[in-house]
Amino acid sequence: MDEAVVGSGANGRPRPGLAHGWTQGPAQEDASVMARTDVRCGGHRAGYPIHMLVVGDDSRHIAAPVTRDLSYAFPRLCLDRVDGIGDLAAYEASLRPGDHVLMGLVTSEVSDIDAMIEHAVSIPVLTRVQWVVVTDKFEHRDLTGCMQSGALSSVLKAPWTVPLLAGQAYSTMVRYLSGCGYSQRQIRNLIADPPPFAVQGPLLEGLDRDEREVVMELLAGVERVLGQRPRLIIPEGTQLVTQGQPVGAVYLVLEGQVSLHRDSPQGEVLAHLATSGPLIGLVSLARAEDAFFTGETATEATVVRLTTEQLQIVISEDPSIGGTLTALAIRSLTRRLMRAEDLHLQNAMLAEDLEAQKEALAATLEDLCATRAELVERARFAMLGELSAGIAHELNNPVTALVRAAKHLHEDVDAALAAPATASSREAMSRALTAPPRSTSVERALMKELLPVVGDRTLARRLVRAGIQGADGARALAQIPGGIDAYEAGARLGGSLRSVLAAGDRVIELTQSLKGYARPDAEDLKPVDVREGIDDVLRLTAHRVRGIRIDCDYEEVPLVRAHPAKLQQVWTNLIVNAAEAIEDENADLIAAAEASGGVPELPTRGEAEALIRITVRPTPEGVAITVCDNGPGIDPGIVDKIMEPHFTTKAGRVRFGLGMGMSIVRSIIADHGGTLVICSHPGSTTMRISLPTQPQEEES
Repeated sequence: MDEAVVGSGANGRPRPGLAHGWTQGPAQEDASVMARTDVRCGGHRAGYPIHMLVVGDDSRHIAAPVTRDLSYAFPRLCLDRVDGIGDLAAYEASLRPGDHVLMGLVTSEVSDIDAMIEHAVSIPVLTRVQWVVVTDKFEHRDLTGCMQSGALSSVLKAPWTVPLLAGQAYSTMVRYLSGCGYSQRQIRNLIADPPPFAVQGPLLEGLDRDEREVVMELLAGVERVLGQRPRLIIPEGTQLVTQGQPVGAVYLVLEGQVSLHRDSPQGEVLAHLATSGPLIGLVSLARAEDAFFTGETATEATVVRLTTEQLQIVISEDPSIGGTLTALAIRSLTRRLMRAEDLHLQNAMLAEDLEAQKEALAATLEDLCATRAELVERARFAMLGELSAGIAHELNNPVTALVRAAKHLHEDVDAALAAPATASSREAMSRALTAPPRSTSVERALMKELLPVVGDRTLARRLVRAGIQGADGARALAQIPGGIDAYEAGARLGGSLRSVLAAGDRVIELTQSLKGYARPDAEDLKPVDVREGIDDVLRLTAHRVRGIRIDCDYEEVPLVRAHPAKLQQVWTNLIVNAAEAIEDENADLIAAAEASGGVPELPTRGEAEALIRITVRPTPEGVAITVCDNGPGIDPGIVDKIMEPHFTTKAGRVRFGLGMGMSIVRSIIADHGGTLVICSHPGSTTMRISLPTQPQEEES
């Protein structure tokens, strides 16, 4: 590193370079000027000189002139210069404990400024230093890192002016010391006031002052030129400017608030209220465009109205008012811009929240669909359990008859095969299998006819029961040894076989009806005769409707495409609910009579027998089914609620009831494209279902 003269002081006398290759300014040379100062930074307390570091080898004739100019502008500072990144370690070692570097300046003579500053940050004494870049290049690609890290203070283009260089350097050092906690008085003690030639001050006067003060200053400037302006007292709700309409004047709001609105396809939207600012209409007026917002007084307001011509006169007469007007406009527009950015951020956050809620709702809907399917499945199996008692009862009688008939068959077949005359046995068996029942009067007439032939009333009764047709047949049997016994055995055999066949048919009917409930939901839509489904349900629920007359009135109807199992569920719910309503009314009346010790009152239907009437009729669209009972009716206050999930009128009853029956009925009918209408009043409740012949296919 060259030890030649690399800098000069304020007196212009050259100073030799130090061994480490940097030049110290006159503050180092004159002990009377440079006094040790008590400095506090980062909790450290020490007395030390104040340094400013310049990095550049002067190969492009930048570093040396910059050092001279800074030394001239800040005579109380130590101006140090090194050639490049390789000299930073030696520079750090040369500093005494307590020495402090306030600012760094790097020139474009350094090949990679980012790398140099990044290395400087790793040196403790330079960690928090901000850097000014002086360059003679048109473009740079090596300032990105220091910009992002905040280490870059400013960039100056060569050739520079001393006032601008001094102003930038002074502002950089003030920011550094303010960040360390120094007051303005302490900063002036350390580095003195800025040189009188330094470029200082805010960009525009008024940006750092109270807005009310700036407003009154603008008004005072206007009135100096135009004279006193009248104050307009505007009531709440008055439009100062209207969206899409020409703007002929600016309103200076002295008191009150003005809201700014924008029309949108969804209606009027409030854009600004607290952020509208004291200037209304300036932007549209300056751009010679129609109003962007509708400005409306939100409270009673005091305003001053200034036309375009008046503003032009004021600014031409007193250009300083233009700066005040600009500062006020910038403050207002900045506030609006920040409000717009806040709204944009809020909208983005709301959009994210809505998307998250949408996903949550989709997941919830999926869960609800799964839950509904599970509830329907449980309800169907609950019905199977509820119907099992009736099925067991209905199967018990035919099965018992089968067992008894089988025992008799064994005895009678044995007797028939042992008899000498089997022809009469076969005749009696065939007649017993096919002959229709005879009334009591017919049987009495036959006994009178047979009694003279057989001479025994008991024998005559046996022959009549065996199915003998008349006296000729009895005479023929009497002539055959054992013929009467064989004929009677054949008749009993035919009767037993008839009982077995009838009982078997009954069991088959019951099991076929039960199959509808066990079919899975995923089965395809099939042509269904609703009458057959209702008949199956009536057989299965016969034990639930004992004591209630069932009146079925069917007409020829078209087939509907449906899930048979689901429709079975609908008919079961409606029929069982009707029966239970009648039974519950009777039970309540009996319980009330027992509690009062009186006679039970008549039910709502009066003395009429309990009745459930089912009708099936064709319609232009499909089929209409009504299930009507003469029970107590449904309270008008809960008619609309019985379709809601988990609502039940069976609370306190000792019977199954989740409150899902009618909700499931409505869902199944809706799935088939049908409708359900409930009409109820005391003594009658009618459920009217309409099903189309061709419903939409359900999604599997």
